[in-house]
Amino acid sequence: MSISNFFTNTLGANLSNPRWSWGASNPQTNQLFLRVWYDELETVDGVERSLILKTDRSYSSPGYPERQRHVEALRNGAQGYGVVCTAKDIHASGRTIKHFDRELLLQFGDIIDDGPSVFAVVMSRVPANELARPKSAASSVVPDLKSILNRRGGVTEKETLANARVGQGAFRADVLRIWDSRCCVTGSQLLDAIRASHVKPWRDSTNTERLDPNNGLPLIATIDALFDAGLVIFSADGKLKVARCINDVERELLGLADLGLSRTPNRALAEYLLYHRETVFLDAK
Repeated sequence: MSISNFFTNTLGANLSNPRWSWGASNPQTNQLFLRVWYDELETVDGVERSLILKTDRSYSSPGYPERQRHVEALRNGAQGYGVVCTAKDIHASGRTIKHFDRELLLQFGDIIDDGPSVFAVVMSRVPANELARPKSAASSVVPDLKSILNRRGGVTEKETLANARVGQGAFRADVLRIWDSRCCVTGSQLLDAIRASHVKPWRDSTNTERLDPNNGLPLIATIDALFDAGLVIFSADGKLKVARCINDVERELLGLADLGLSRTPNRALAEYLLYHRETVFLDAK
């Protein structure tokens, strides 16, 4: 697996550019994943730290200003992790990766300014699979549509599935009909702002489940994005629950207090919601 694929598929953080990016963020979880070098780990006065920025060098790579922005985000409270890489030649001016640790990531703590260098304190080492995030629906649209086009079947069947994948067609119409053409949480009737979201993710569903309107919720775009990312769920009685990684300020800005489904879920929807709580919700990991 390439380091770009590791960032995208395991960590859920897309590199801005696979050639020059030194790290990536997952804005949905406020996490930063930085590429760091094994030979730039050190222990000073019993404190392990990792070099994350040298401010006394002039870099032509666009990766340098990006790293400056990432360090500033760490100072402002983003959760930081280091992907430890081993260089082919530690003395080369333009380093290339020999290999990187796919199993353990460094968990960063305080940021230390030491002369022209900036270090992150290493608090612990965290298994990568504990930080793994499921692909969001948005990130998997293209491969899912390609899979539909490449499968056997008639044009009508493929079109039906493709429309359902992007929340359109008969699937969207049926979901809206069940919920009286309103967002099932806010009651908004502004259809341009409402998405027909799959409860059990598309990637995990059978074709029958993908077209089942009970496996859908009409949600305004903000709540839909949070639901898809596993940042909010609906309990068995329909109340909205928010993941711990969303702080109080963000909860207030997003208006997430005292929300829930406008009606009690039926049995079929309840089963899909249970699947979502157990497999998608971040706090369930």
